[in-house]
Amino acid sequence: MNNPAPTTNEQTLWRGTVSHLHYLGKWLFVVILVAALGGSFLLHFPNSADLLWGCRAALLALAIVQVLWIQLDRSRRKYAVTNRRVSVEYGIVNKTSNEVRIQDVRSINLRKTGVSGLLGIGTVEFSSAATDDADVIFWNTPEAERVRDLVRSLQS
Repeated sequence: MNNPAPTTNEQTLWRGTVSHLHYLGKWLFVVILVAALGGSFLLHFPNSADLLWGCRAALLALAIVQVLWIQLDRSRRKYAVTNRRVSVEYGIVNKTSNEVRIQDVRSINLRKTGVSGLLGIGTVEFSSAATDDADVIFWNTPEAERVRDLVRSLQS
């Protein structure tokens, strides 16, 4: 006899990951590499053409590797708020997840600092009564206040 799978009314209300602004220094490095690559086409060394093309290839390769690293690092951390729980998932190959049921959240701490804080990016910590430390932490998440307010509204 086939028992139907239990139905859950869980709906994802918010999904996110680390903000691109967290990687501002790395993005600036990519811009500098691309500018240097573009500037290299203004140079003309008749006896060193092969060396110049080698430098251009190295600059392009560095820029591509940096962009891929940023994307890989962002994709390894995923945040979610559903109508039942708050969760964070880490990893690419080996995955780890932490979650707290909405009704078990006892405190929500929000930390916004510096320029990124002025732009709405912050760290949101969700704690339950089970531990002293935060159970789920959304690091450098965009719309940090909105996430906090969403979870608060689900608790009422």
